[in-house]
Amino acid sequence: MTGLRALPTPVTARAHGKINLHLGVGDAGADGYHELVTVFEALGTPETVTLTPADEDSVEVVGKYAAAGIPVDERNLALAAVIAFRARTGWDGRVAITIDKNVPVAGGMGGGSADAAAALVAAASLAGVDDNAVLTEIAAGLGADVPFALLGGIALGRGRGDDLSRVLSRGNHHWVLATSTGELPTASVYGRMDELRQAGDGADAARLAEPQGVLTALAAGDVEKLAAHVHNDKGVGDAGTGLGCGLAHAGHRPGHGGGPAGRRARGAAVRIRTHRGLPSAECEARAGVGGAAGGLARGARSGPHNGTGPGRPYRRVI
Repeated sequence: MTGLRALPTPVTARAHGKINLHLGVGDAGADGYHELVTVFEALGTPETVTLTPADEDSVEVVGKYAAAGIPVDERNLALAAVIAFRARTGWDGRVAITIDKNVPVAGGMGGGSADAAAALVAAASLAGVDDNAVLTEIAAGLGADVPFALLGGIALGRGRGDDLSRVLSRGNHHWVLATSTGELPTASVYGRMDELRQAGDGADAARLAEPQGVLTALAAGDVEKLAAHVHNDKGVGDAGTGLGCGLAHAGHRPGHGGGPAGRRARGAAVRIRTHRGLPSAECEARAGVGGAAGGLARGARSGPHNGTGPGRPYRRVI
């Protein structure tokens, strides 16, 4: 009689979508990336990524925002993250990747970046790698928003957006997300912005100005002041509304419904603050895999925080 073969233990990790409370965009550099000054806030809207050891890599996308156009090959950021992790660490594991998408696609909310961050955390757990510096290094090579998805919370981003500093913040934030049925890929928005700027339209006098109003409001826990200072560079907003998806109409009523409100648009979503920001990527290993309209999303922060540097991804083994 032969012994029972142990089933592969899947690892599930979660990382969160984000919004930009402030987005200042400079000109594109030689590498095609634009210099940014931005304030990220993670939302309580997670992307859940499960890696199961397998004979070969594969990707399956399920969930509320599982769209037919999401790639399931190396263009998928979760698989790209696993491939980059193998190249950097020498780990040779192959995995079946399941992505439960809860962040709108191509809405400027960092869903793909969250997939990449969660996949990195899960791969590190499978490989027994406990080095946040290595994960942050890999994340920076995957995309400008991936390091923040790995970090979570609220942070000031510079450079491509991957030079991060945690931000002092008090209180809790709640956002209404008015999403569109259309999609606006980030590359399309930035490309259109560059066209507008070259034509002399959509220019901002202080593209990379310090977001002092946002930072002061966060530190004070002043939701009214924060709502008044949320900011998108005019060129980005003009590019997004010019490409469609109904954002111009949504933008006319940022305060509808009462209470303090501040509007931002990037990608195919408009963010409206409703009232007085979530965690870093988190991971759990377990024996089994669990399984355009407006919506309310909780932001990051509860109580004062002034930590520095990337936080350690939370790992819970069941």
